[in-house]
Amino acid sequence: MAYTCIPESLPPEGFIVPVDAITSSFRVFGLLPGYSKNDLGSRLVLYPAEWTIKILSEQHYAYSAILQVDFVAESFWRREQVLLTVAEASTCYYTKPSSAAVTRDLLGFCHKRGLLLTPAAQQRILVS
Repeated sequence: MAYTCIPESLPPEGFIVPVDAITSSFRVFGLLPGYSKNDLGSRLVLYPAEWTIKILSEQHYAYSAILQVDFVAESFWRREQVLLTVAEASTCYYTKPSSAAVTRDLLGFCHKRGLLLTPAAQQRILVS
C-alpha cells in the first residue's frame, strides 16, 4: 500500500502514521529508569486535538505536551528515528517511521504545528 501524506486538516477518526517500531524510555517514581519496546503492535495516531501512541497500552497526549521533537539519522547499527519528548515523567518515544517519506512528513507536521524542533530535525526538513 502506498503512503498517503499527513493531511493538513486531520480527520476526526485520526490519521495513522506508519511506524515499524516504537521504543520508550521513562522514569519510574522520578528516578528509576524504565524502558519498553514494541515491534509488532505499535501505533502512532494523529487527531485534530491530540495524538495517541501505543506500545504496551495506549497513551493520549495533547500536542502541547510535546516538549521537543528530535531526529536521529540512520547509521550502521540503527534506522533513522523521530524522538518525541513529552513532559510527563521525562518520557521519550523513539519512533521508527516505515520510510524516509514518513519521517519527512512527520517532522514537517510537527513543524507546522509549531512544536519545538531540534537543529537535527530542522536540518532533516531542509534536506528533504
